[in-house]
This record gives sequence, C-alpha cells and structure tokens, in this order.
Amino acid sequence: MKIRIALIVAACLVFCAGFAGAQETLVAEPQALLDAAVEQLQSADSFRLAIEQSGAPYQLALTFDGVNMLPATLQSAEAQVISPNELHISAHAHLIIPLSLDIYSRDDRQWLSFPSGAPWWQLPAFEGFDVSRLLAPDDGIDKVMTDLQDPKIVDSEALVDEQPSWHIQAVAAGDAVEGLLFGFIDPQDNVLIDAYIMAADGRLALIEILMLETAGDPNVEPSIWHIRFFDYDAPRGFESPVP
Repeated sequence: MKIRIALIVAACLVFCAGFAGAQETLVAEPQALLDAAVEQLQSADSFRLAIEQSGAPYQLALTFDGVNMLPATLQSAEAQVISPNELHISAHAHLIIPLSLDIYSRDDRQWLSFPSGAPWWQLPAFEGFDVSRLLAPDDGIDKVMTDLQDPKIVDSEALVDEQPSWHIQAVAAGDAVEGLLFGFIDPQDNVLIDAYIMAADGRLALIEILMLETAGDPNVEPSIWHIRFFDYDAPRGFESPVP
C-alpha cells in the first residue's frame, strides 16, 4: 500500500510539474504578451506617456503647416491619450533656442499653443494624420507590435520602476514606428525595439526605440527614444481648447 501511494504521489508531481512548465511556456510566449499588452492599451479609458530621447540628438520632423519642416530636437514630452480619439502633448524642444509647446489633437484636427500657455490656434490638416489611428485595430501601436521581426524574451525578471517585468526585443521597420511618436520622427532605417511588460498585470510599461541608422559610429552614442506608459484609466488631466 505504501509503495502504491508513493507511486501515485510521484506521478502527480511529474504531471503537475509538466503542467506548470506548459503554463510557463504559454505565458512567456513573447507575441502573446505583446498582444495582450496592446489589448489593455486599447481597452483603457486613458493612459499617459513620458517621452525622452538619449544619445546623439535626433532631428524631429516638426511642422506647423504640414509643408515646411523645422530643424528641432526633442528634450522631453508628456502626453495623455483619451480613448479613442484625443491626445494632449506638452513638449520641451530645441529650435535654435529652447522652447515649450502644447498640442491638442482630436481625430484629424490639431491645435497648437506656442509657447506653452499661449492662446490655441488650429493647425492645417495634415495628410494621413488621425490620432484615433494610434489605438485602432491593425494600425498604430497594434500594427507595430504585430509586425515585429522575431520578438524574443531577453529577460524575464527585468525591473521597471523597481517592479518585475518581461523584457522583449525585436526589430521593426522604421516607417512603422512613426505613429508611436505622433509623426515627429521619420526613421530612415529599421529600429530596434525593447518592450517592457509588467509581470503583475501584463500592462505595457516602457518602449525603447534604438535608431539603427545612428548606431554605425562606435564613438557616438546611438539615438534612443524612451516611451514610458503609466496612469492607465486616470482622469483627464487637461482642458480641451474646443467644445
């Protein structure tokens, strides 16, 4: 009887270990983690983003009329997305001199406050711009994360804000990531994506975009965009300039 019980216990342990291993493999599938994180962004009422750029300065595709491009570099920006079609950005950039500006977008329309706090004025419509595309299925961030080339988990215990997270890395087409930075950048080559997904809730916490076109010189730090996602479902933190 003791032998039979021991065999049953051993069999249960082997089965449970195998089942746990299968669960871990399923949970750790990188594309599944990315898809679930994007779904949480799409279903959130709102979320905020903090954007910074490190390494070699990277020129923005900054325009106020949709035609003339101004030579500017971004120092930092914070944005709030209100699902499905509103976006507010407060940015600090360098255009000959340091400057601050606010941009409010609703659907395919945009308003500018320049310098930040000045009266709002409406910008001309830009071809192809629509802020609702950021969270639309098969578009925006969904398209970027679906079209990644061979995503891999490089660290299952990475830390973001001292919290455990999955670190997933992959290459993406440069033109696919323009929407992640609201058309401010115009990559000329592929980019390296590092995505961090919180282990506790599966939410996207951080995306880092390394511009591979700037990584050729060993004496110069390549340009990297850091986009942090936080304050999911937080109340609106700005006043719309239009009814």
